[in-house]
This record gives sequence, structure tokens and C-alpha cells, in this order.
Amino acid sequence: METAVAHRKLIDIKPDVFDSLSLEAARKGVSLKRFIEDLLENACPRQAAFGNSSIGRLIGSAKPKHIDLSAIEDDRLQYLLSK
Repeated sequence: METAVAHRKLIDIKPDVFDSLSLEAARKGVSLKRFIEDLLENACPRQAAFGNSSIGRLIGSAKPKHIDLSAIEDDRLQYLLSK
């Protein structure tokens, strides 16, 4: 993990899911832990765009799905929404 502080979370995984994840990790030649970490990190594309800042997550979650950025006159708002 690239963050300075890692969070730990204990989760329950169904046996058939665990077996599938274990097989896929073995196929890729990585540990099960690293494989699951990679899956979770890749499932969060906004993490790369905004980092781990709270404001970045808020901006990303409030961003309208479909908006014509050229119609926005406020340059600062247009910049934020373009990310």
C-alpha cells in the first residue's frame, strides 16, 4: 500500500469466493493478501485522482454525471468538475 497509514479490516469471505481468489492469486504469482489489496485499490478509481483527502472524496461524490463543462462560466468550478 502506498499510503502512510494503512487501515485494517477483518472481513468474512465465503469459502467458494476464498478458493476462487486464492486460485487467481496463484495464477498471477502474488500472495492472496496482495491480490485482494490490488482488487480493492483498482475498484476505487477516484483514489488516484484525488488522493486520500476528504475534500477530494466529497468533490468526486458530488460531481454531476453528465454535464457540459463548456457551459460553466466559473473557471474554478469548471476546473474542479473536469477532474
